[in-house]
Amino acid sequence: MSCATGVNADTYYSYLLRMWQVPTSEEHTWRIQLENVQSGEKHGFASLEELLAYLSQVTTRENNLTGEGN
Repeated sequence: MSCATGVNADTYYSYLLRMWQVPTSEEHTWRIQLENVQSGEKHGFASLEELLAYLSQVTTRENNLTGEGN
């Protein structure tokens, strides 16, 4: 199946990114929510590092499934 961008829809993801600050004892901390537009699945993250680790995991898994990067 092909999507509007001309790429395979099975390896195409569209996310809605939400970021907001919450007060902590010493400062404000960022909180992050990533929502998969296709499935509605939501993931919460306490830091940018956690978000980047998740995205790295998703793209590494997809590369392994499609045989790319070999």
